[in-house]
Amino acid sequence: MTTAAMRAPRTPRQSPIEFAQEAWSELRKVTWPSRETVLRLTLIVLVISALIAAYIFLFDNLFTIVITRGIVGSPTPTAPPTQ
Repeated sequence: MTTAAMRAPRTPRQSPIEFAQEAWSELRKVTWPSRETVLRLTLIVLVISALIAAYIFLFDNLFTIVITRGIVGSPTPTAPPTQ
């Protein structure tokens, strides 16, 4: 059997206007969340993202201190004195 015989039959292409009409029809069937739900879930995502960022920041700094002081033995960099 050849690969041409194994292919699925082609469907006729539709025009961009027909595609847009069908897409709009499907979008009208969607149950969209309420504004309050969207705001609440957005706030949850932002808070969790901030917590994860703080967690990564703290552990990155902790590991930097452990590596530079403990393993390498050099002091941590400090800001130059102001005059």
